[in-house]
Amino acid sequence: MFDFRHEKKEAAVNYNQAGALRMRRGEYREASFYLLSAVVCDPDCWPAFFNLGNCWLKIGEYQAAIWAYEQAVRGTDDYAPLFLNLGIAHCHAGQVTQALPYLEQAWRLDPHRAACAAALGYVCYKLDELGLAWHWYAKALQLEPSKLDYKTSMQYISELISVAGM
Repeated sequence: MFDFRHEKKEAAVNYNQAGALRMRRGEYREASFYLLSAVVCDPDCWPAFFNLGNCWLKIGEYQAAIWAYEQAVRGTDDYAPLFLNLGIAHCHAGQVTQALPYLEQAWRLDPHRAACAAALGYVCYKLDELGLAWHWYAKALQLEPSKLDYKTSMQYISELISVAGM
């Protein structure tokens, strides 16, 4: 008897690879068609959902990216870039409060990733938690001292704290 499930899973892997190739070329819309084909073939193929979210995030389709990342979360709970990107997509969509738990999960999974700390700094800034924002930007700068954006963000938060008299 022929196993169609195996054939579909194999097709999903192939579509995901084709989509990833298009992503590397910067062809995000084209990549999304391959990645959608992958998840139709295998709705449990979380890497294809992750890549699909990355495509949609790149082209500014934030709600679609959030949906794709949430589908990927069903398949894995230990991939820090997934939680980081899901949090970032929520930030871009103006849903800062919803971003926080995903960014905290990304940090728990990878406490050496400066981008996780910086994203937490941004969310704390948007939530008007200036002390925490400064802390997270300082952590990001500690992890990646050459990143001038982190230093600039820290200085900006310091000025806000100074003005607020905290």
